[in-house]
Amino acid sequence: MLSELNHMAMAVGDLTACKGLYGGALGLVEVHQTADTAWFQVGPTLVELRQEAGAGAGTAGEARPAINHFALHVDAIDAAYAALQHAGVSLLGPPQATSVGHRNMQRSLLAFEDPNRFHIQVSETIDPRPHLEGRKRAKQAMASAGDGGRFGGIDHIAMYCTDYAATRAFWVDGLGLDEFFHSATREAGTEVAPGFEQGAFAVGGKDIEMATDETWTAVAPGLVRQLGFSTDDVDAAYQGALASGLEVEGPPVDWQPVPSILHRAFGLRDPDGTRIQISRPA
Repeated sequence: MLSELNHMAMAVGDLTACKGLYGGALGLVEVHQTADTAWFQVGPTLVELRQEAGAGAGTAGEARPAINHFALHVDAIDAAYAALQHAGVSLLGPPQATSVGHRNMQRSLLAFEDPNRFHIQVSETIDPRPHLEGRKRAKQAMASAGDGGRFGGIDHIAMYCTDYAATRAFWVDGLGLDEFFHSATREAGTEVAPGFEQGAFAVGGKDIEMATDETWTAVAPGLVRQLGFSTDDVDAAYQGALASGLEVEGPPVDWQPVPSILHRAFGLRDPDGTRIQISRPA
């Protein structure tokens, strides 16, 4: 039903500083701006930064933020490391390879924080296992369809939930994503909290990584206010969401995120309240 992540909206406390990172040091292409928003393109995804007084790490209150971090896709982590160092990005260390079994696939990662103290990674997939070839090809296709910039798109989004079964039903049964990974354990030798579950859902070149345990008793959207996904048939997606018992905000309507783009879209929320938008170019 869904084909790609086309939009991600984030609240930021200092729009000028964030523009300096996203459009300056990271080199993302700014496609539109207003007095209180800035829109950047990375692969097939528009990243919208919304100025919001007081926005910063921890603004979810007592609840933990549902979206912990996202990662930018690269095909050569060492080259990205050198380029980001040259651009003056305050990286949290050199590239680190995860273990096989860490989340859904093995990666080499860089990490840094934006001016909002939101955690961002840079990711190269290095997993050698044959069953992940399809996911690796999807990421390569995403990157090759982009503008040839430093990043090929958003590689993955890490989310947390309070009820894995309900969240899985939302993404798989309601929205038709493929759950290509599920486990109640981590990599060998890593202890997990009671009630731990993790999984990953495929949408285009993106992995929606999901995890929970008994300590995640309250989850709120946090700084990422909305995830928007593309579909080939927004009316069929709307009817499918209704048939699956999902609570939608209303039928598809026109949505124009920037002057050059017009979509038809409808909105709904996942079981923990993160707003999801589904759209098709009008």
